[in-house]
Amino acid sequence: MVVSYVWEAALAAGQGLIVRREHPSISSSLDRALRRGDLVSMLPGIYRARDREPDLALRLRAAFTADPDAVVIGEAAATLGWWPERNATTVDLATTALRAAGDGIRWCKRQVPLDLTVDSGTVRFTDAALTVLDLIPTLGGQVIDEALRRRAVTLAQLEATFAELPPRRGDVLRRTLLDDSRDEPWSEAERELQRGHRELDLPHAYRTNFPVTLPDGSVRFVDLALPDLLLGFEVDGWEWHGDHESFVRDRASDAQLATQSWHRVRFDAGLVFDDLEGVKATMRAVVAAREALFRGLGPFAPRQPRRRRGRK
Repeated sequence: MVVSYVWEAALAAGQGLIVRREHPSISSSLDRALRRGDLVSMLPGIYRARDREPDLALRLRAAFTADPDAVVIGEAAATLGWWPERNATTVDLATTALRAAGDGIRWCKRQVPLDLTVDSGTVRFTDAALTVLDLIPTLGGQVIDEALRRRAVTLAQLEATFAELPPRRGDVLRRTLLDDSRDEPWSEAERELQRGHRELDLPHAYRTNFPVTLPDGSVRFVDLALPDLLLGFEVDGWEWHGDHESFVRDRASDAQLATQSWHRVRFDAGLVFDDLEGVKATMRAVVAAREALFRGLGPFAPRQPRRRRGRK
């Protein structure tokens, strides 16, 4: 025999949530359901069914029912705004009054400037720049690289937001990683390669994530390019390609680059992390060989520019 409980109608009407204050007439029924374990408390006075695994959407509804003025921060803000693949399931929120944590819902007492938030119509969360800065202490340079690669934010926006905020714990690391991001890497491996290249202090202008149009009209981005030498350095690993097709496609683009006199040298990401000094020595040797080649071209050699820092 199927037993129907009075609170089930309230749960259905609330699309998976019951807010106690909205149902004073079934208070006793709710208490019995909680004792039996049929209902689980998400926050004080806000319940879900035991057999419904809470996702981000349900936790957001519970949190904003409790505090409509809260602001989503951290990984949940990244998931909502510009990094959906992060797929955060827990929710961190800034609020003016400290509240008790709940079922995958955490609060912190914090004032978030309104101009650094995004209003989706149902929830408010920190914008891309503030979210990146908030996540640096836990995710390190990865979160900067991901945001830059996705064009979610610029380094200038990160710098401006960092300058606007009051001092807080983790600022030394934020400052260090922002400085290390001057060439806007798209991955930790690119960050390491760029750092190694800067240490070489070569007398050539360089560009990072440099777009090159291939003969078929497609565009490829060279991780680190010395355009005046028609030389590029790339860093990746097998896992970056994801499948054999993309691996083959990269090799085909190398061949198309060669038809335009470009030479692209690839380094494995693991090698860059494990033996940066060896990678730097190879880079220096390749540049020297390229210089010698261009000297042999005489008047056809590209003009050598004044040294300048890399830029987009």
